[in-house]
Amino acid sequence: MTFSLATICVDDSPTPVLSMDGRHYRIADLAPEVLAPNPSAGLMTVFAHWTDTEPVLLRAARDLTDGALTCAEVNAPGRLEDWLTPLRYPSKVICTGANYYDHMTQDGGHTDFTKEDNIPVFFLKPPTTTLVGQGRSVRYPVQSSTFDYELELAFVIGKRGRRIAVEEARDYVAGYTIGLDLSARDWQRHPKHLAKFDLFGGKAFDDSCPLGPGIVPARFVDEGNLQLRFHLNGELRQNANTKDMIWPVPELVARISEHVTLEPGDVVLTGTPAGVGLSTGGWTEVGDHLVGEISGLGSLHVEIIEDSPDTLGKSMTR
Repeated sequence: MTFSLATICVDDSPTPVLSMDGRHYRIADLAPEVLAPNPSAGLMTVFAHWTDTEPVLLRAARDLTDGALTCAEVNAPGRLEDWLTPLRYPSKVICTGANYYDHMTQDGGHTDFTKEDNIPVFFLKPPTTTLVGQGRSVRYPVQSSTFDYELELAFVIGKRGRRIAVEEARDYVAGYTIGLDLSARDWQRHPKHLAKFDLFGGKAFDDSCPLGPGIVPARFVDEGNLQLRFHLNGELRQNANTKDMIWPVPELVARISEHVTLEPGDVVLTGTPAGVGLSTGGWTEVGDHLVGEISGLGSLHVEIIEDSPDTLGKSMTR
């Protein structure tokens, strides 16, 4: 038995659901107590009290499987756009750079890279303007002409912690999902930038972090052995395994918590493997279809659309 937690649009309203075996159930019907402290916050409320809410959801999922509990199903979303980003208002979206050896040596050209001589690269994306869900959800950043993709395993924090030991790090991870770290490479490496490297202009623009479709509880995920595949318009561009990470998830949790307090609902992206446009020159364009797949977590489907005044602010609702 496994399940995921997602946010879908039902009757024009963001609705937290538990998804299992292709069926979807409103959490408000299945286990209303897990949303009771703050129903309007959706899944953020579930993860804010994950130690208490996970056993309730596990019991509900088991009872559904055994037939001891019946609950009305929600129709599967008819449009990709009805799959919203699972967590709509986390306090932090923390991204990791330079975390796969092949990405460093092949895409980055750092042929002499060693873990011992380096530390992880971390940066932030603004949650309320960068997080989007599936479908026609990403507006092309008109300031850029080299718009790139990066498929990444993402995880969600389920317990507050600071200066967390590597040995205890997994206790702080509530679940896993799929993320895309979209990049404007010409701004990330702008020649007029004082340091010739800018993670704000290159990474923090609107719609730059598709996330979803759902969050699978960590107990069901072997995060150290997941296959990642990314397709651009049907062409396989990235194909790797999380076992090739330089700093695996427990080390990332420990390293990040050296600097900031991790809070429930925080989203962490873990870096991308080789195959991005930075090395191939295969940039994305308006109308392109991006599909990221991670074993056990499903697939995230995104279409890039043209930016225009009538799309302004829509990322807040997707």
